[in-house]
Amino acid sequence: MKRLLCYIIAFVALNFAYAQTNPKVKEMESQRNKLEQQLAESRKLLSAAQKDVDGQLAQLSALTAQIKKQKQFVARLDADVKAIDRELRSIEEQMQTLQTELERRREHYAKALQMMTNKNTFENKLMFLLSAESFNQMVRRMRYLREYSNFQQKQGELLMAQQQDLENKRIELEQTREAKKALLAKRVEEQKQLAKQQAEQNKLVAGLKKKQKEIRNRMAAQQREHDKLNREIERIIEEELRAQEAEQRRQEGKGEEPATTKDGKAMPAYKASAADRKLSGSFESNRGKLPVPVTGPYLLTSRYGVNYVEGLKNVKFNNHGVDVRGQEGCSARAVFDGTVSFVFEHPQVPGSFIVMVRHGQYISAYFNLTALKVKKGDKVKINEPLGLVIADAAGNCTMQFQLRKDKQSLNPEQWVTF
Repeated sequence: MKRLLCYIIAFVALNFAYAQTNPKVKEMESQRNKLEQQLAESRKLLSAAQKDVDGQLAQLSALTAQIKKQKQFVARLDADVKAIDRELRSIEEQMQTLQTELERRREHYAKALQMMTNKNTFENKLMFLLSAESFNQMVRRMRYLREYSNFQQKQGELLMAQQQDLENKRIELEQTREAKKALLAKRVEEQKQLAKQQAEQNKLVAGLKKKQKEIRNRMAAQQREHDKLNREIERIIEEELRAQEAEQRRQEGKGEEPATTKDGKAMPAYKASAADRKLSGSFESNRGKLPVPVTGPYLLTSRYGVNYVEGLKNVKFNNHGVDVRGQEGCSARAVFDGTVSFVFEHPQVPGSFIVMVRHGQYISAYFNLTALKVKKGDKVKINEPLGLVIADAAGNCTMQFQLRKDKQSLNPEQWVTF
């Protein structure tokens, strides 16, 4: 009986190992398909060839972002090929183990059958029972014969099951080999696509190199405008914090007047209530999990910090947030629950608005919006639309997105699932 128990445990373990292999390949395929779908969607955001410098720069930034995604996908294909190679080796090792165990079990079963054939005649069984020295011994011998018969039956069933298990492994091996073959073909296809995009990028860069001085001047002007707008946001936040501090002092009986804006109007105080502190903690706990702030396919065309224009010397831009290009008609959406703290029009772009949403101590800011769906003081929920992303002269819908903890600028890429 102990031997039977060992066989059963071994059989269950082998079947468990079999159940764990195919899901690995399926999981890799599922993750790869998701990335491939995102890649295909983002390709649609690459605009047609632009003649003006601004359009070419926008196209270059989008193409550079797409090439990065393409490289990530090719790297994922390479990793999956290596993973499948490991899976093939594992399956082959399991098959060898199964084959060895099957041969050993067949040999043992054959000997047992031969012994049972020689001793299992009716006369032998009868003599075995009648030669018992007592009635109790006869009962024990009858139980032994019955259990031995059941054991042989179980051995036969286990042998057949293990043969089927080995056949399943052979099928799994062939399926995994086919998956690797298809994956290698896909990798070749995606590498060709990457080479095509890089050739297009090189052609675009070659044309822009002839206009480097003009481009540097443009980028410098954009940097000044960006910094000026950023200082305005910092001023708004500072006034809000001063209003909060003044209100707290007034409530404590220190008699200080509430803070005012430049035009002399009283600033509404931001009160750091217990609910706000709880919201801040909840926001912090979702770091790296916040949704992308635009609907539909997107490309991250400018990252947080210093960005260098691909292929051009000394052409750079210091970004206080990230630029997210979406499809035509896309909407900005709140990355978390909060309250709209400020809405104001872009000083240099009439009809383009900036929406700021406070999440306790944290603030998310959405630039280049039109057809607003919210106003100051509105409560918003995560993924709630705030307005449409306005299209530029080239027809690109690009939104600047920033994150702050009060006055401290944060890198959105560490918080959002880009």
